[in-house]
Amino acid sequence: MNLNFFKNSLRKREIAKFAAKSGLLSFGFVDQNSDEHKIVRGLTVSDTHHDSSYLIGSVSGYDVTIVDRSDNVHMPGGKIDKCNWQILAVDLHTDYRIPHFLISANNHDIRAYSALFTSFPNMKEEQLGIFEQYSQEFTTRFTIFARPAKSAEIQQFLNADITRTIGAHFWPLTVEQHDNVLYIYATKEPVSLGLLNTMLENGIWLAGQLDTTSHQIKE
Repeated sequence: MNLNFFKNSLRKREIAKFAAKSGLLSFGFVDQNSDEHKIVRGLTVSDTHHDSSYLIGSVSGYDVTIVDRSDNVHMPGGKIDKCNWQILAVDLHTDYRIPHFLISANNHDIRAYSALFTSFPNMKEEQLGIFEQYSQEFTTRFTIFARPAKSAEIQQFLNADITRTIGAHFWPLTVEQHDNVLYIYATKEPVSLGLLNTMLENGIWLAGQLDTTSHQIKE
């Protein structure tokens, strides 16, 4: 049996088990050019990406989508690598426009997310500490990227308390918020029920935190 075929079969089996456990609808492969399904965007979207599994539903009042995505990514020096992501997208409830940010796991190959810095060259590493001190666990494990002009606002949304929880429970996941959609990315092999559960639980928790902070800022 072809090894890649075997690995893909295992991936699809774990994702199907997760869909059944979480109550999400599973549509298998989705053509990104189809009008029947909403494309999961974020920093991995491209004209060539391939979504081999597509799950959708509502969890704790949030509309969520999960895809198993692969694509060929152009690396520095002209090399092309095949990358794979498991992506959770959560639609936030707030109508407050939260600034774009990326929380990248340190000691993790950020080249898989190189499209972000090509599309948004003004995204820079956040200099934390405008309002308070951040935990060493978070700053050791993660780096926040955002527009420098939005630093103060970003640190209201990603304050010391919220990032302390992220530091303890999110590594080595990567997080992006763009256009009021929260994205949780994993590149771990192989896909497991535990990984998908962690992504979902963490994503719903962080979505709630962002919505709560948005409400407080608006007041």
